[in-house]
Amino acid sequence: MIKLISKLGITALLAGLLSVSLLLNAAEATSSANIISLINPAQTFGVQIGDKLSRKVVLEVPAPLKIAEIAFPKKGTKNNGVELVDAGVVTEQQKTLTRYTVNLIYQTFSNPVKPQVMYLPAEKFSLTGGAKSEVLEIPAWSFWHSPIVAGDITTAEKNIQPEAIPPLVDVSAHKTRLAVFASLLAASLLALLYLNADGNWLPFMGGAFARAHRQLKRLAKSKGAKTSVEEKQALVYIHQAFNQHFGANMFARDIEPFVAKRSGFKKMSAEIARFFDQSNQALYAIEPRNSQKTIMDLVRLSKQLRDCERGV
Repeated sequence: MIKLISKLGITALLAGLLSVSLLLNAAEATSSANIISLINPAQTFGVQIGDKLSRKVVLEVPAPLKIAEIAFPKKGTKNNGVELVDAGVVTEQQKTLTRYTVNLIYQTFSNPVKPQVMYLPAEKFSLTGGAKSEVLEIPAWSFWHSPIVAGDITTAEKNIQPEAIPPLVDVSAHKTRLAVFASLLAASLLALLYLNADGNWLPFMGGAFARAHRQLKRLAKSKGAKTSVEEKQALVYIHQAFNQHFGANMFARDIEPFVAKRSGFKKMSAEIARFFDQSNQALYAIEPRNSQKTIMDLVRLSKQLRDCERGV
């Protein structure tokens, strides 16, 4: 009887120990970090220099464990002809765990002379915050890396293709626009020249008042003080221009017939009347006059009359 009780006790003890072990293993299993998904590049062949390969891994880490920022792969890391050119991490905090979505983009920079097997390196993520250290590891991924040209430089030279001739661009419309704009520019320049130039470079620019305006400008710019002699000469220049347009010697009484004959001068009727009055005063005045001012006034008047002459 005692032996039976002893055997039953030992059996119960072993069963209890086994249950505790199972519970501990289950708790440990539910508290460990996991790789939920791992997406590698779809194509394992035909990769050439400069091609980019992407990997996406989703990790779930239960609290209080976490992955330190320094544990993630670093951009710029090189490994056997493969460089990590971009690394991004998205962290999603949940109640009992943290989900990490890691996006890694690699680029090949080696140029083999024949196809060879290369690898995206294995990546390790160290966990912190637990009683013991844990590491999640992504295995390496292999692929075939192909040369751009199979062979050496001689083979490459034989396979060089001529540069494609670019298609010709129809510029006829642009030529037409350029011709129109050039014509408008030339016409504008000629118009400015006609309106403002003192010379006789174009037809209808060498009128009587244009010539009188040039003569008066030279007289005004000449050295020395201006006397009544120069003033009378300036008046003569204007009178000669009026006579030429009128077709005879023109006097103050002829202003109305003149503007009737030359309608372009009608707006200057008042100024023309003042000129003839000033001319009479200069011819018959006894007291001294400001000849310098008179000559400058005649320069301005001759320019106005020249503009009328040109139809401005």
